[in-house]
Amino acid sequence: MPGRTSDNGRVMTFHGRVGSRAPLMGLTAAVLALLLLPTLVLGADWTPLRRVSGNGGSRLDSMHQLAAANGKLFMVYPRIGSGPTDDRVVYLRSGNNGTSWSRERALFASTNKHRHVVPNLAIAARGDIVVVAWRVKGPEEHSLFVRVSRDGGNTFGIRTRIVSTTKDHGVGVPAVAIGNDVVAVSWTNRASGKVRIRTSRNGGRTFKAAKTLGRTSLSIDCRNKLTDGLVGIAANDKSIHVAWSYAPKRQCLASSIRVRTSIDRGRTWSPLRTITNKRSYGWPELDARGKTVVATVQSPTGGIITARSIRNGRKWDDKLRKAQDGFSFSAADITLLPEGRALMTYVKERIRNDRLISTKVVSRRSPDNGASFKAPKAVTADDKLLRMAPNIANNGKKATIVVQSGQLDGSPRNVFASRLR
Repeated sequence: MPGRTSDNGRVMTFHGRVGSRAPLMGLTAAVLALLLLPTLVLGADWTPLRRVSGNGGSRLDSMHQLAAANGKLFMVYPRIGSGPTDDRVVYLRSGNNGTSWSRERALFASTNKHRHVVPNLAIAARGDIVVVAWRVKGPEEHSLFVRVSRDGGNTFGIRTRIVSTTKDHGVGVPAVAIGNDVVAVSWTNRASGKVRIRTSRNGGRTFKAAKTLGRTSLSIDCRNKLTDGLVGIAANDKSIHVAWSYAPKRQCLASSIRVRTSIDRGRTWSPLRTITNKRSYGWPELDARGKTVVATVQSPTGGIITARSIRNGRKWDDKLRKAQDGFSFSAADITLLPEGRALMTYVKERIRNDRLISTKVVSRRSPDNGASFKAPKAVTADDKLLRMAPNIANNGKKATIVVQSGQLDGSPRNVFASRLR
């Protein structure tokens, strides 16, 4: 899942920190004056950045999402036009681990009823199934839709409405996952704070009625007090793990990350469990392989909280990984690799006198399924351009990181990809 943004697409930051999934506290003019540091020589781990997004007459909005399956990569992001029906949800795929990509293809084009694509999309892939979820708003309603491909992303079926509401709160940020014979879509009912899920056991053709897994009072915007659990989701075989940012009363920091697990494709659910009780900005990123489930979430102290379960979500161990003085970490994304390994990526932000000096995307390898991590390796050099919270996906041993560049006003310029050599 992508960086935390408000529904107008603006990247929300905290004390001038960018790339984070944190509430917007106000940008100062000083933050806009970024200094370009000398380019660093990168290691041989990652290929040079290659631009993915094409030029067009519409604004590339935050955020992108990335998934992988059957030797292919799949990506979606919004393009926001100037006219009332110009917004698009665009889709690309790559068959060579991100070296080259297909042309943008529109999976949704706005209409008079559904005029605006709301930032923060979701995508998942497994086998030949690819699922894309996005939100739209218009003069009559807010809706969450999905489109499903069952032929490896070649074609997509008609869109399916997962939920709609006429209330001004709208629909919370979506999350999707695919297990063996199950597709799961989760979100927050912003009016009630309930974390909801719908599942499909026929390849996304039809979805069961929605279930409530929990509730939260977390506000993703400290000024407007907009409730959203910022759901994270992962699936492995028959299991589905749904995690969300929990706050017992209205506040914009999560007091814990909670999770529920189903081991029977969403028919029944475990009792409520806790991934971490450490305070965070919320929005957990999850991945699962076998009995191992890993999660990351951004700490308000500038570090990253990592958590791991080796018992299929029944028990969790967590750790705060602190940033050194003068630096801060963005939200992280994590993927589990074969042979008991993991790979995490995030943006390392250089701070001086509460001002952002530069950003750099880094990766960290884990030899033990996320229990420990090696020293960070640079994916991008220090740069004056904002590197928003990156996404990572893997096709077996090959991993690809996708990142957006842009200025501090929250309007991304382009999407770039780098692959593990």
